[in-house]
Amino acid sequence: MPVERSNLRLSDLKARTPVPTRLMNVKLPIDVANAVDRLSKQLHASKTQVVIALLNEALANAQKKRKR
Repeated sequence: MPVERSNLRLSDLKARTPVPTRLMNVKLPIDVANAVDRLSKQLHASKTQVVIALLNEALANAQKKRKR
């Protein structure tokens, strides 16, 4: 079963499927951009997929902390 981008996690990247996207232009510190680039190469995933997975995981963690 394909994982929607809103639910994408790092563990899902190996079994990913394309979904519709919308462009968002952001400026990142160079060290963050380099880390995303390295991680995308390690996971054989796009930078977009890595950024979305990281954001989703951070949002899930923030929600868990707010519930406590």
